[in-house]
Amino acid sequence: MPAPVPQPTLPLHRVRFFDHTPSPITALAFPPLPLPPARDPAAPAAKGKARSESEQNELGALVVARENGEIEIWEYVHPESGSSGNWVLLKTLPPTLTHPTISLMALAIRDPENFHSKPYSVPRVSDLRLFTAGSESTELTERCLASGRVLQTYPIPSPPLWSMSVSPTQSLLCLTTNSAHLQFVTIPPPLLPGSVTQLEPSPAHLLRSDALPSRTRTVSVAWGIPRLVQEEDEWVWRDTYLVTGNSDSSFRRWELPLPGTAGTPQGRVTLKSRAVVEKVNKGAKKGSHKGTIVWGVGVLPDNSVVTSDSLGNVTFWDSNTMAQRQSFRSHKADGMSLIIGPGGRTVFTSGPDQRVCQFTAVTKGNGKTEWALTATKRIHNHDVRALAIFPPYLPLPANHPLSPRPVNPGLAPILASGGWDMAPVFTPAAAPDLLSEKLRSPLGKSKKGQHKVVFEESFSRRLPMFGGERGTTRISVSRGARLVVGRKDRSVGIWTVLEDEQGWKKLVEMDLQLRTNLISSAVSQDGRWLAVSDLYETKVFRLTLSPTGRLRPVRVRGFVTTLIESPALADVGIPQRGCGASSLLFTPDSGRLVVAFAATAHVAVLELPDQDSGVITVARSFAPQHTIVGGRSVRGKGSRRRRGGNKAVADADGDVSMTKGHAASDEEAEEDEDEPVSRPTSSEPAPWVTALAVSDDGQWLATSDLGGKVTVFNLDTLQLHALLPTLPHAAVSIAFTPTHPFLAIVHPSNTLQFYHVDTSRFVAPTQQLAVVNNTLHGLHAGVEGASFEPSRSNPRAAKVVLWAHDWVATARLDLDLVARGVGKRSGSPAVSLDGSPAPLSTKSLRRKRAREAREQLEASSASPSIAASSDIGVPASPTSSLARSLVHKSAPSSANDPEFIKVATDKFRSVVAVDWLEEGEMVLVERPYADFVGELPPAFWTGTYGRS
Repeated sequence: MPAPVPQPTLPLHRVRFFDHTPSPITALAFPPLPLPPARDPAAPAAKGKARSESEQNELGALVVARENGEIEIWEYVHPESGSSGNWVLLKTLPPTLTHPTISLMALAIRDPENFHSKPYSVPRVSDLRLFTAGSESTELTERCLASGRVLQTYPIPSPPLWSMSVSPTQSLLCLTTNSAHLQFVTIPPPLLPGSVTQLEPSPAHLLRSDALPSRTRTVSVAWGIPRLVQEEDEWVWRDTYLVTGNSDSSFRRWELPLPGTAGTPQGRVTLKSRAVVEKVNKGAKKGSHKGTIVWGVGVLPDNSVVTSDSLGNVTFWDSNTMAQRQSFRSHKADGMSLIIGPGGRTVFTSGPDQRVCQFTAVTKGNGKTEWALTATKRIHNHDVRALAIFPPYLPLPANHPLSPRPVNPGLAPILASGGWDMAPVFTPAAAPDLLSEKLRSPLGKSKKGQHKVVFEESFSRRLPMFGGERGTTRISVSRGARLVVGRKDRSVGIWTVLEDEQGWKKLVEMDLQLRTNLISSAVSQDGRWLAVSDLYETKVFRLTLSPTGRLRPVRVRGFVTTLIESPALADVGIPQRGCGASSLLFTPDSGRLVVAFAATAHVAVLELPDQDSGVITVARSFAPQHTIVGGRSVRGKGSRRRRGGNKAVADADGDVSMTKGHAASDEEAEEDEDEPVSRPTSSEPAPWVTALAVSDDGQWLATSDLGGKVTVFNLDTLQLHALLPTLPHAAVSIAFTPTHPFLAIVHPSNTLQFYHVDTSRFVAPTQQLAVVNNTLHGLHAGVEGASFEPSRSNPRAAKVVLWAHDWVATARLDLDLVARGVGKRSGSPAVSLDGSPAPLSTKSLRRKRAREAREQLEASSASPSIAASSDIGVPASPTSSLARSLVHKSAPSSANDPEFIKVATDKFRSVVAVDWLEEGEMVLVERPYADFVGELPPAFWTGTYGRS
């Protein structure tokens, strides 16, 4: 019997020397829901507009605050056929030097009165205002959720800040500090749509409040049920009372006065009642007690109160008598977090014992409602510090005449939790009743019955600790110099991977002086250049390696001055907005640096000098090329005057028609440089450019931003080449294939798609690609990146690696088969006549190709234009049935080969990035939880053998 043929092996460097530790999660928040429009409750209800299925299945974004000051915004991607729904990271907002930590966070709706006129029912990120404060901060900070910049600060009276909460009317912010009085801040509505108004002191009727004992601290706040009142023939919502949890073994109820009319005396916030929770004996003396801290407090729809304290008790209290109705010793340690589920029928608590407990309201036979502890789950392996649930709890009784329709009636509620183990976790959190049988999980497959939705039986979904930024990872690889650059919060580490399995060596650790944390970094392929950037400034370094192996970075001091003085960047406004880059990339020949500015989304192409004494120059700057009209992407107003390149003309309906043209002549190129490029007409900042990709021959540059817009530029002629139709969600990653003019787009729905650059068409998926996408659909974690092997010798087996934080997949794709579906390539060949790989792009080669393009333009002034498809996934069909049959006959059988795609789901954990050092040599960077758990504080429960 013949011996089996051994499978070829792939050298893999499992990198664990990347020593960055993520920050713990301190706060979680879903967008709050506004109160229904105020009207006469006795008037007949207005007939509401029926919502579509997509609006009914709408899920809000999750905002995650970490201890080091970072803010992460996660958005939900609806499942496709056979796939699972995923939360993917939209962006990470870095902390500033003046406000480096976050311990408290609050979200408020920007304009609650006019929100109901919008076509959606769940607030978007653009509708929210974010307020944060650190444990030692003296100021309350409002940050922009689009740019991450500090919009305003408000001084905290008697800091530090213990807790803060936004009222149900979205007009007041309650602050509790070391002061003996409650502090209120007014959140005025915007003067113009999208504008930001300055926080104001408390209104006149809330200036005074009863005082607390001197050593008593208020650590939790919950607002009561608002009241609908009529003022001057107008119905308005008013906040009536709030409940505070204190550190003296009690909680208090405070009555809020209504605003007085002119000429009448103003009231004061009055302490109406106080209830004492259980205490613990401190010593042998009678009456010697240690104060119990009421960490969590909430108000239920029937005005009853629920509390969680430092003894682990969860207690329900009567609203009228403030007497204890039920009490549960549900936690072995403090009950730190408490949140009420949608409708007020469930309550969730958590704490240092790593448990998440669910309490459910159960109706007895006599009609009375009692609470029961229905589930206790250990979701995390360290302290749970924050909880959030969607749909959020709206403090209104269920029988209120103005109660709005429930959000997502067919989906189960989702509980988000996080803490010291750094990873946000999502868990379906439906109550154990008969209605749960009709719900489906947003985390499960699109088919019904795939996942259980009851909290006790459901499976949790863990998100990556490192976030998984779109297109921009913390790891950059220099293939020519075999360098691995790791980006941390405010420093950069550079290592070298030695050849012949000799291990690795750390070359340098760079501590940088920054205004915010780093948001992007890149290293050139030859290892001579390093670029890093925070939110306000980009820094470029020359890397020199001495014969002794010591790496010496030298900063290019005049880089910022070069950007400011460049006429091509005059519209960017660098002196006012800074030159921070949301994404950086060096071309494969290490001759150019591509910078995507975070403030304006401009993309600049910089020429790097060949000698150390040379000066960096700006070759061209591209303004944002897309404008949203009616929710669709069109070219800006100034784009019709552009000559050469691809022409995009928008019709009256906003559709995009792209035609492929010739390269512009020298005179036309000069006119284009002086001519202003199209800019977004909206007053909001342009979406961040999160992903950059350059083809191996240096001819094409592709950009992708958070608005779902992908743009392709020609680096030879420095002209716009193509505008892709707006994607449903921003691409996770983009990459050019090594042998064909294909742009690979990785979608957050775990789908890989190809775009043909020469013909400006999306390519229909081959059988191989369909198998790859079906395989990725079966994986729960969302894909975080993709990279093609730098091989130009075998296009029929081009290897691509895709990864998430807990799986890695490799596939061999036949790019020749994909190319046959779109016709013969019209661009320059990627392989020379003798079959060897074409050399990388140089300045002379770029000039030669530009000259050839001009000669072709003079020889043929008119050529048949190729219309681009405006629908994603529409193929360029063959011209005849014979061509179609030839395509199928020549298709390889690798799609039926089970070895052409491999997925490792149980070998790697906490994957940070995967890249290639060279052909046939892969580097995989991982940061497992076990590598840094010793640096964390001791956990309450420590797992041992035989005990989980």
